[in-house]
Parts: sequence; C-alpha cells; structure tokens
Amino acid sequence: MLSIVILAVLGFCIALYVFLLERKVRQQPDYKAVCDLSDKISCTKPIRSPYGYLFYVSNGTAGVLLYAILAILAAFDMRVLVLIAAIVASLVSLFLAYLLYFKIKALCLLCTSLYIINFIILYLSITSFLKR
Repeated sequence: MLSIVILAVLGFCIALYVFLLERKVRQQPDYKAVCDLSDKISCTKPIRSPYGYLFYVSNGTAGVLLYAILAILAAFDMRVLVLIAAIVASLVSLFLAYLLYFKIKALCLLCTSLYIINFIILYLSITSFLKR
C-alpha cells in the first residue's frame, strides 16, 4: 500500500497545481501556462473548455479531494475502499480522456499524467486486494 500512498501524494501535488492553474486562468483569462506548448498540447485549453467542471466542481478540486482520500485510505490499509476509489477514478479518467482527446482535441500533460497515475493505482490496488 505504500506505493499507492506515494502515487496518491504525487497525484495530489499535480491536482493541486491544476487547481491553482484553474484559479490563475479565472483571474487572468489570457494567462498562458508553462505546459501550454501549442494549440494541441495545452493545459489551459481543457480548463477553459465547458468540460473543466463536472457536477459543478472543477476537475482540479475533484482531483485534490480524490488523491487526499486515496492517500488516507491506503495509509490505513483500507484495501476494499482503495479498490472502489481506484475503479471510480479510472472510469472517470476514461471519460475525461475521451473528452480531452476527441472533444477538446488537445493533449494536456497534467491530465494525462493523472490518468496514468489512476490506472497504476488501479493495477496496484487490484494486485494488493488479490494477494490478501
């Protein structure tokens, strides 16, 4: 479970950066982030899109909460809850990846790294659950 805690902390840090980036973009609509390399490789493009909020909560806020909860659950060895959270996070990642790549038509390096973290956490939580 330690590896899941480490990945959740890493995800928390990335999601916190996304959250802060969302605030910066709201304050300065013409703000260009360091990760905005082109029109197709952009971190601010998905934030500015209509898909930047799901269920009235920003994706950055949801990510910060998710990874904080995952880290706590993994730290206390709550394998079933970690597995459930990892499944939900992976399903949401699939949906967000679809929106990002096919609707927004961009590559967000921060988003993609969080999707990868979610799938690694899912794999680790499944193997950890099965070993028990």
